[in-house]
Amino acid sequence: MAAKLVSLGYSVSFPFNCTSYDLIADKDGKVSKVQVKTATLSKYGSYRCQLTHGWTKKKKYVASDCDVIVLFAPYSSDFDDIYYDGFYVIPIETIIETKAFHAILFPSGRGRGNRKSSKWEEFRNGWSTI
Repeated sequence: MAAKLVSLGYSVSFPFNCTSYDLIADKDGKVSKVQVKTATLSKYGSYRCQLTHGWTKKKKYVASDCDVIVLFAPYSSDFDDIYYDGFYVIPIETIIETKAFHAILFPSGRGRGNRKSSKWEEFRNGWSTI
């Protein structure tokens, strides 16, 4: 994730203590605490990503934990015909409002049933949020 942010012109720093975020991104004077979550491929072809933190007791994020959560779905490594990965940049306020414990992601047009795009699609490549 750090390499992706640097390629987009951000400066990236890492906290040395235990924090609720993974990195700090800085661009044009705007500094953001970023939590990165990696989605895993399910047997149904969709990706599931936890929107909680903690090992033994899952806790929901609160506004003081971070500014944005970036969900990463490694589409290019799991599908032979897809050459891009999914990066969903979601403001923490949106995560809090949804009250969801996980996100379901999939490449655009690859959904199941009537849903052909993820409800998180509007946040794909939303780098300006950071």
